[in-house]
Amino acid sequence: MKMSIDMLTRIEDQIIESVYQPMWNLNSWKVFGYEALLRFPNGFCNGNIESAFELARDNGFLYELDTKAIKHAISSFPFDRLIDELLFINIYPSTILHENFEDFIHQLLKNFPHIEEKIVFELSETDKENLIWELSDFKERLAVMKDYGFRIAIDDIGKGGASLCKIIEFSPHYIKLDRYFANNLHKSKEKQQMIALLLQYSKQKMDLILEGVEKNKDLAQAIALNVPFAQGYLLGKPAMI
Repeated sequence: MKMSIDMLTRIEDQIIESVYQPMWNLNSWKVFGYEALLRFPNGFCNGNIESAFELARDNGFLYELDTKAIKHAISSFPFDRLIDELLFINIYPSTILHENFEDFIHQLLKNFPHIEEKIVFELSETDKENLIWELSDFKERLAVMKDYGFRIAIDDIGKGGASLCKIIEFSPHYIKLDRYFANNLHKSKEKQQMIALLLQYSKQKMDLILEGVEKNKDLAQAIALNVPFAQGYLLGKPAMI
């Protein structure tokens, strides 16, 4: 018990930073949103974000770290950017199911009223939370979040076999294709065909974002396929704003 309390203290006292990676509208050539990414400038867990969250999970404080990161991402993002752009923030399904989460959402909207209709929650996938996706309570919570004006994105589509089912079941506003599809996209007819099929399905239902774009030829191929949105180091690295 003492170790868990000590870990909560470490989490609460930890200095964090938020960096933001741009997402581009490939039709208008304008930034339409940013993904917030957590950083530990003091080297917590050697700067390994996944290890930090797993450490928090193992000690029973994943919710506290996740909500701390969410609040910081919002409070550090320039107010005026949300006039024309969206802010994408990662969140664990278990955080959404937590008994205190709805109160947390109310407090966010009270403290930051300008975020209404401007926040996209990216659902983080992990094997340890696979069963949560099957719970009716989780689907109901997502519906409540949409009612509050938050948008939903499903990340890493194509990385896991179950992701395609989740697109159908949860009707997200955005689907983010795993970087696998962007890597050497210009050489792979199979990847091009799969993206074309997903674009055909998502048309008029949700928007598709291609992650991990790092080469000019792959970006050109994405544009040729009419991919609407893209993200990757070629288009902009994560940075403080």
